[in-house]
Amino acid sequence: MESATSKAITLMAVALPTMFAVIAVFIGATKALHAAFPAPVEDEDEEDDEE
Repeated sequence: MESATSKAITLMAVALPTMFAVIAVFIGATKALHAAFPAPVEDEDEEDDEE
């Protein structure tokens, strides 16, 4: 029983930081893509032209 608990704790100790590292990579990639390809600025007048 102790080996199962030990394996679970080891898995948690590896998986939890890995999960946060993957999230940090995606946040960094998103910020880099937004910096490389900024969204076009929309004018308020464009809404009237569409109607």
